[in-house]
Amino acid sequence: MPTRFARFALILSSLAAVACGTTREAQYDADKPAAQGEAVTADAGGADQLVAEGDAAWAERLDKEKLMVALQKWEEAAKTAPSAELYVKLSRGHYFLADGFYDVEGDEAKRDEHYTTGLGYAEKAIGMAAPAYVEAIKGGSAHVDVVGSIPDEAIPAFYWQATNLGKWAASKGFATRLKYKDDIKATMDRVMSGAPDYFYAAPFRYFGAFEAATSGLAGGSLEKSNEFFAQSVEKAPNYLGTKVLWASYYCTKKGDRELFEKLLNEVLAADANVDPDIMPENTREQAKAKKLLANADDEF
Repeated sequence: MPTRFARFALILSSLAAVACGTTREAQYDADKPAAQGEAVTADAGGADQLVAEGDAAWAERLDKEKLMVALQKWEEAAKTAPSAELYVKLSRGHYFLADGFYDVEGDEAKRDEHYTTGLGYAEKAIGMAAPAYVEAIKGGSAHVDVVGSIPDEAIPAFYWQATNLGKWAASKGFATRLKYKDDIKATMDRVMSGAPDYFYAAPFRYFGAFEAATSGLAGGSLEKSNEFFAQSVEKAPNYLGTKVLWASYYCTKKGDRELFEKLLNEVLAADANVDPDIMPENTREQAKAKKLLANADDEF
């Protein structure tokens, strides 16, 4: 049976003439605070309380219902007190709900819905954290030409925008994925230059996947992929998601089933609570590892 990347190559050849993919309108404008006298959930100063309640529920996000409560509280708070920080929380939260739960469960509709929502919140964060960038984009500048000059404080917003965008684009098909490939890479280049250790060495993890996905197709290198994944693990060994991606991207493309199984078994044997801050993420990565191992014959 052909691997995921063999199928990817077939898709590439069949879509060689495709010139465009699905396009979406960015949502850079923040929510407007509710007008005085308008009925809102919180009373005066209630946004802070809502954020605190959301933070408390987020701490228990391994329970999907608690995660949904966190998102609801933060969304209510954003209606009266929008901020880039709050929008970043929402973007990451919706990504985790999509990637950590619905994707593993095989619910593609809800998965893609939350990637889209996470993308929108990240764009709202960008609107508040990088207004000069938004002005340039609205003036006709290309993302790849201006993202390199965003301020460091806007990097979290751009990281979660790129992460959700990649997943959203993939859900729309190969043409859309190809359409946004250069924009996402440009964002991750900026994350790498300004905050290489952000979210557990995320840019190294991204480039590991990027080099594997584009090897033999668009100039990527399996050797570089392997190096990037190894660097990400070295920098953030407690984040189990890196080994899951290493197995699912590099190993399947390389045809290295031995390393594939080794990495995923290491994930399953690891203590998910070695870093309590990411215990929920690590636990869901273990669920992904288990699923990948069970379906290994489909990849090799």
